[in-house]
Amino acid sequence: MSKNPWGLVLFWIAVAFSVFQLAVPVFTDILDLQMKPVHIIFGVSIAVLAYSLKKRADAGARPPLWDWIFVGILLAANINVFIDHLTIYNVPGSAKTKDFVLGILLILTLLESGRRTTGLVMPIIVVGMFIYVFTGHLIPGEWGHPSFSPAFVLNSVYYSERGIYGAITGFSSTFIAMFIIFGALLVCTGAGKTFINIALLVAGRFRGGPAKVAVVASALFGTMSGSAVGNVAVTGTYTIPLMKRLGYKPNFAGAVEAMASTGGMITPPIMGINAFIMSELLGIPYTSIILYATIPCLLYYTGLFAGVHFEALKTELRAVPKEELPEWKSITWGKLVPLIIPLATLIWMLLQGFSLTTAGFAASMTTLGIYIFFSSDYSFSGMKERVIESVKGLADGGQQVAFIVPVLVIVSMLVNLLGITGVAPKVSGLILDLGGQNIVGALLVAGIVPLILGAVLPPPATYIITAALIAPALSTLGLDLVAVHLFLIYWAALGAVTPPTCVPAVVAANMAGGKWVRVALIAMKLGIVAFLMPFFFVINPALVARGVPLDILISAVSALAGAVLLAAGLFGYFLGKTKFVFRLLYGVSGLLLLYPSFNMLLLGVIVAATTIAGERLFVKLKKPALP
Repeated sequence: MSKNPWGLVLFWIAVAFSVFQLAVPVFTDILDLQMKPVHIIFGVSIAVLAYSLKKRADAGARPPLWDWIFVGILLAANINVFIDHLTIYNVPGSAKTKDFVLGILLILTLLESGRRTTGLVMPIIVVGMFIYVFTGHLIPGEWGHPSFSPAFVLNSVYYSERGIYGAITGFSSTFIAMFIIFGALLVCTGAGKTFINIALLVAGRFRGGPAKVAVVASALFGTMSGSAVGNVAVTGTYTIPLMKRLGYKPNFAGAVEAMASTGGMITPPIMGINAFIMSELLGIPYTSIILYATIPCLLYYTGLFAGVHFEALKTELRAVPKEELPEWKSITWGKLVPLIIPLATLIWMLLQGFSLTTAGFAASMTTLGIYIFFSSDYSFSGMKERVIESVKGLADGGQQVAFIVPVLVIVSMLVNLLGITGVAPKVSGLILDLGGQNIVGALLVAGIVPLILGAVLPPPATYIITAALIAPALSTLGLDLVAVHLFLIYWAALGAVTPPTCVPAVVAANMAGGKWVRVALIAMKLGIVAFLMPFFFVINPALVARGVPLDILISAVSALAGAVLLAAGLFGYFLGKTKFVFRLLYGVSGLLLLYPSFNMLLLGVIVAATTIAGERLFVKLKKPALP
């Protein structure tokens, strides 16, 4: 807990926010236009005040006057909607002068909170959209639109079920908040250390063990956290110093952790909340989303693990010393049950047809109940310590939700403005024109937007925006809609590790003592399969488990082999240190095996077999004859 009294106040507000988000959607019949305003008051107020306290790190710091003005605006504007919710439902477009004033002030406050939490990009985009809304009637041709009055726009953005209080804010105020809090509660049970110990036992004893531990630990931790930066902060604290101590260069150590942690955003079952959003947007059961995302996730980590393995062999890096490895008996049921049972509860309830919010609540309560009451230490001090850690977990969850609330509310507002102006179909037409009705060309063009946005925005925000703008265009090409949405999720995640922003790489570089640009570039090299894979699974939906079982099996096995061979070509090691010509051939065979075509599969097998045989012969001939 913070020693700053204002930090302590913020701590308890965050706890109250978590309790509100856990209990109210499940135990009350509160209406959307009552739930969303309270969610915004809590979330944006915490974000605004936390920013000020973080900026003013001295012990006695307090938020400045203008921050309290922002909080006052949040209270007034949202309480106004809370009180008038029946009028908004029953008499659309009935905003009065006071509503217009409060709406304008709230929009400005939201843009400022978005600037503080994620930077200038989203506020600039929204301001640009407002300019377009009011001036677009002056633009000739298809990019023009009818003239809109300020009253119409403010009614739509503020005094309605759309705009600020639209569907995206609804997602944020229900299942997104629920599952962020669930992840924070899992972490407070000590999951990070347990996952690291499991990773040490699984991968630590092999050549290059420290980096493999980083990959495995980050994959395991990513199943519940879904945050690349959070993943680096938890697992990197242990794995990066371990890698450096056993011979890894700082830049490579940071790159391994950054890329492995980025994979948490596409790792089932939580996928950084994107799985739940995708389920809602497509109307597909969440459990099906988990199934569709499994093969791409395996390919992501197979390519990364293979790259780490070949680099370790090439540079003769050591395993983790035996004396530093934990014993299997240290992974007790007491440590596994707090992780396994809540996730099993979540999946079981979803399979039984419960809503995401109800299932998330049950999983959260199961996590708390097991952690507090099922322990070998039932002393008063032990119980007290676990209760305190649980409260800290609630505070962490509330603060994590608060960090994403401003940007999701802004995205909700942006989606409304896109709808008013009809931008989405215009962008769809542009993508199709640039792609020249060619699938690969259209995908190349479509991948740029989430990659750029993902560099500066949280993946859920990037995914929602691009789902509104790009998914309709790609679906008109006859592409599988599930594969298209996973394509957008992957590029949103990869944007986080791609320069110039690449926050996970910057954090990892700071922890490793490396240069962030080098860390980011090495991370991209390690994750080359992840950058190629979205194109392959859109063209071949069998790679997202969409098709007949035999096609899915063949495609998955072929792609896994292709990921390994591609890594061999990139890192220059397979049977030994590989000459350039063999590296090239391994890379070509890997791409052929990844490419979704039976003819390419056969050609890839032939090229791979020929290359392996050729390298074996070369190595044999190169060895000096025995005397």
